[in-house]
Amino acid sequence: METDDVRLAEILTTAAAVADFLSAGDVTAAHLLAAIAVLRDGRTVEELGRPLSPLVRRPPGLHGGAAPAVRELAQRWYAALGSDLAATMTPGEVRHFEAELHLLVESGRGGGPEPQDTSRRTTS
Repeated sequence: METDDVRLAEILTTAAAVADFLSAGDVTAAHLLAAIAVLRDGRTVEELGRPLSPLVRRPPGLHGGAAPAVRELAQRWYAALGSDLAATMTPGEVRHFEAELHLLVESGRGGGPEPQDTSRRTTS
């Protein structure tokens, strides 16, 4: 159910929300890929993993930033889109962005493991 154009700012903001929902220290390439799935494919944040309530003490060492390679990629794309927060990415640009994110994940430079997919979990 691929939708039309998506704003880079929406992807980045949704990725931050996904990382926060999962209590991750930094936004990773996997969080950006999950954000694209939420925005474009209709996935829900709840399908991405188990949340940690903001009322529960967070694990030590959380930074609240982004993995360095992810930050560089986001800044490069932002500049390529004219440094315009309202700029949209075409479906082709989103696919290219996703391909770059997958390379970061596969290379280990993406900042961490992929969020767990809980959509197929059953209770025992």
